[in-house]
Amino acid sequence: GAPVAARIMAANVVNIVATDYAFDMPSSLPAGLTTMRFANKGKELHHLYFVKVPSGKSSKDLRAWLKAGGPPPQWMKPVGGPNASAGVTEFTSTLEAGDYVAFCVIPSPDGTPHVMKGMIKDIKITPSNNKAPEPKPTVTLTLKDYDFTFDKPLSAGKHVIAVKNSGPQPHEFFMAKLMPGKTPMDMAKFAEKPVGAPPGIPFGGITDILPGQTVYLTVDVPAGEFAFICFDPDAKDGKPHLAHGMIKQISVK
Repeated sequence: GAPVAARIMAANVVNIVATDYAFDMPSSLPAGLTTMRFANKGKELHHLYFVKVPSGKSSKDLRAWLKAGGPPPQWMKPVGGPNASAGVTEFTSTLEAGDYVAFCVIPSPDGTPHVMKGMIKDIKITPSNNKAPEPKPTVTLTLKDYDFTFDKPLSAGKHVIAVKNSGPQPHEFFMAKLMPGKTPMDMAKFAEKPVGAPPGIPFGGITDILPGQTVYLTVDVPAGEFAFICFDPDAKDGKPHLAHGMIKQISVK
């Protein structure tokens, strides 16, 4: 087949650099097939949690919700984004025109989510004629309550992973290559409280998507043991989905 990069040739490519605590990215992007190339120049882990908001809502309203706490507002629609990586995360999706907010909810060692330290930005997606088709995946990963399933074993090498949420709740996934003798739960605990030596190397993933959505992750996967984790809070009890079993060790050969 065509080389993996050529499969997503028609996408509009956006370079995004995360620092402690800001996103360096355009505040306006054209609608259509978009690849976000996300690099982290900060000392802490960062991701890009991307949500569509109705006209008239902005980062100000999101900040108010985060300060007040409670379940996510109904008007906020997560559309996925690049998750934390030690390298570059390449995330591809089709963006509709409208108002969006990008933010990072990963906590600092002191427990404060980065969004509370100013890591939030309003983004406008403008109408465009970009009619690029969705990429052709090499493998499909389905997220559901509460599991990760691949349509075939994940092999070492360069992949375009189609990520589908079969719901019924929003899901994300974070992937990390485990150090020898470390478990996915070691990695999950470290991500929630980043203290001491990391038990794995972050390899990206995607932030929240809604049931029915499909997005794409381009990733060069080395052989080894990987942790796949969903940290989303559950709609019923508020516990992270990993507490409901949405945490898995995958062997890549």
